[in-house]
Amino acid sequence: MLYLGKILEEDGNQVSVLDFSAELYKREKIKNALNSVDAVGITVMSEAIKKTNQIINEIKSYDPEIVTIIGGPHPTLYPKDALSETGADISIQGDGEKIICEIKKAIQGNKSLSEIPGIFYQEKSNIKHGKKYEPIADLDSLPFPSRHLVKNYIYGRAYNPKIKKGEFTSILTSRGCPYKCRFCSRGAVSLNLYRVRSTKKILEELKEIYSDGYRYLTFMDDSFLSNKKQAIEIFDNIIKEGLELKMYITAARADSADKELYLKMKKSGVLSVQFGIESGNQEILDYYNKKTTVEKIRNAVNLSHESGFFTSGTVILGAPYETKKHFQNTLKFIKSLPIDTVSFLPLRYMAGSELWKEAVKTGKISEKEYLVHASSDKDLGFYSENELLKYCKNLQRSFYQRPKYLINLLKKSIENNDYSLLNMFLSIYLSSIKKNLNPIKGHTIKDEFMSKEANTVI
Repeated sequence: MLYLGKILEEDGNQVSVLDFSAELYKREKIKNALNSVDAVGITVMSEAIKKTNQIINEIKSYDPEIVTIIGGPHPTLYPKDALSETGADISIQGDGEKIICEIKKAIQGNKSLSEIPGIFYQEKSNIKHGKKYEPIADLDSLPFPSRHLVKNYIYGRAYNPKIKKGEFTSILTSRGCPYKCRFCSRGAVSLNLYRVRSTKKILEELKEIYSDGYRYLTFMDDSFLSNKKQAIEIFDNIIKEGLELKMYITAARADSADKELYLKMKKSGVLSVQFGIESGNQEILDYYNKKTTVEKIRNAVNLSHESGFFTSGTVILGAPYETKKHFQNTLKFIKSLPIDTVSFLPLRYMAGSELWKEAVKTGKISEKEYLVHASSDKDLGFYSENELLKYCKNLQRSFYQRPKYLINLLKKSIENNDYSLLNMFLSIYLSSIKKNLNPIKGHTIKDEFMSKEANTVI
């Protein structure tokens, strides 16, 4: 969104952004924003189709002449179907930066939509398409995102509750992922392209971020540290330029662990590293095509801990032949690691992933089921959806409700003179107790895992 915002601003337009993952969704907020708007763009996730359709209906009821444009993961996977599902006027497949101003010309009557690559559009109740999609080959050709458009929002509270407006932002050094984990849809969403920006442009953006007053930064790449040579160059230059940023790595692979790299990360200001652990069973890792081993995961977490990083991880439960014994092996493995937080999540068959494609091909799920939990009801595993969610909750509870865990967390807080992590844990823990004592009507275990999934940005 912020890349598109920058390009439109440079083309002489006024742009505003509403982020309903950072504020409560309110119809009045949208209605007020539409008073001076010619077009609305919406980032659409597959699981947010119904919400997107609701928003577009509200926009059209207010002013049918406002053009609605959708882009993001779902329109990239299903550029044509996304139009009929949401009621939008134009759907963009893949990168939108190269064509957004061309779409503006078409809206103004100065160009035909049929000439624009990578789009589908509504015309007299018919869905038509433009030219073949053309991905952006050189990411360095793009301007830096217009972060000022969302500077009034507070981001990063999950890392530090004390973060204020305009202090936290994110950066992408690449698009796509060089790996092909079978449960992941990111490869399909990036149309199986992996593109990397130059170190020079990344550093220029980091300097701009720092000069704009940001002090907390997260690298949002699908696999940032996999390019070790470039990562070392980036952190060397952050140190050299004196950019006093507190940084977080959100998706690190275990096989990218490297002592030299981690030392530079620590010196440059990295505070936290998150690993996709997925399982403590080698056969499950192999089934997911993780291309790593249990021992490499152990080594990575140990090295992260020794380097002084706050170390977190995610675990997936529910592979088709995964049993209670597998679950217990994973829990035992996780408990043996010096890891600070871990999330146990149910396996989800996400549109575009290899597992999803296989399930569609065998008729276990339909092509219109874009997000399906592993479940015995659909012959996708040994357990029902509710049973799997209960296992996730019980394993998570078993991990956190250990005296050893609390002692280590308190020790780490004292050593770093930073009690934000301890405060956050206690807040979450007490909140979960209160929720169990006073359950919300209609609340289910599923809600706890899925409450942040259907975020829509316009």
